[in-house]
Amino acid sequence: MRFAIVTLGCKVNHYEGQRIRQGLLHAGHCEQPFSEPGADVYIINTCTVTHKADADGRRLIRRALGSGGRVIVTGCQAGVYPDDIRKVSREVEVVRPENLSEVLDIDLPRFISEFGSQNRAFVKVQQGCDRYCTYCIVPMARGAPVSRPWQDVVTEVRTLVAGGYHEVVLTGINIGLYRGGLTRLIQKILGHTAISRVRVSSMEPWTVEDCLIDMAAHEPRVCAHLHLPLQHGSDRVLRAMGRPYTAEAVRSLVARIRDTSPSMAIGADVIVGFPGEDERAFEESYALIEGMDITYLHVFTFSPRPGTVAASLQDRPGSGAVRQRSSFLRELSRSKRREFAASRIGSVEEVLVTGSRCGGFSGISSNYLTVTTRGDAAPGSLVKVRLVGHDGSTLQGELLG
Repeated sequence: MRFAIVTLGCKVNHYEGQRIRQGLLHAGHCEQPFSEPGADVYIINTCTVTHKADADGRRLIRRALGSGGRVIVTGCQAGVYPDDIRKVSREVEVVRPENLSEVLDIDLPRFISEFGSQNRAFVKVQQGCDRYCTYCIVPMARGAPVSRPWQDVVTEVRTLVAGGYHEVVLTGINIGLYRGGLTRLIQKILGHTAISRVRVSSMEPWTVEDCLIDMAAHEPRVCAHLHLPLQHGSDRVLRAMGRPYTAEAVRSLVARIRDTSPSMAIGADVIVGFPGEDERAFEESYALIEGMDITYLHVFTFSPRPGTVAASLQDRPGSGAVRQRSSFLRELSRSKRREFAASRIGSVEEVLVTGSRCGGFSGISSNYLTVTTRGDAAPGSLVKVRLVGHDGSTLQGELLG
């Protein structure tokens, strides 16, 4: 059987997409690009965190329907809004993730051993969330928190190391809820594997432990990079979102991280246009973010998800105001990226090579900087680079050794 698979959404989804892909390959099936006709089955692993993600899923479904073969839709959208998918076409097979193995007549592997063409591998360590923030559909899609046994995580990391990977990214739906503590899990990974770099994906602010900050700051094998879903900087809006912290708590957390490590990358998510976000609330949010020593932002527009509390809330700001506010925050993010890049000139960084270009290569540093360098280095390898200049948020490096 020839199959094609495409995955939308978060790192957890991409990890699960890799499990599906590997299960099909191990069963003797052949993979082809999703964009090409002729496959016996097309699999769309969907996301439903925003209405745009839903629209992207429907677009891919229509493309697959025009290519011939079975069309199987799985993932979060299939689990939460299956009827919306069926409206696209009665020919689509909507399959909940837990039933996919039976439908495809394959065994999903317990451990992944590679990650397609990627130079970094994602490792899922946790599933689910029970916070029920008012805007978020994820708890309905993913269920209650469940932690993967540390022994399984260690075995998978060992397998990936044997496959030539130098960096793994630990991911989960709410990774800070890992049972026994995320810091303890990382200690197990460091102690029982030869992985060169461990990166932590997005962590809710209230779950960040001081011992994790210290580890990311001082342990060379743990990437100096933390990403926080801040979501807003107005206490009133944070309460309406159901977020269990204040703006001052986030300010204090970022200051604690920065005091521990001046060179650590600190990213943040922020939502624009939540119901009740008037001009004063946005100015409070902007001022908080501007005043914090963070590295970059991911800016999202509020997307009402049917079934959530926020979907029925009134007083949403107009589309023009939302576009303008998003533009202000994205420009602030660009400015902060430039400042952070400039502050690192002269330092020596370990760079994971992610691609080659004419006469040189590009890669990612431990503290999440994009670096371009002249010289030869194999994709997936780790090299030492001295940072000698920057063009916006991209740094130029000089290969050492």
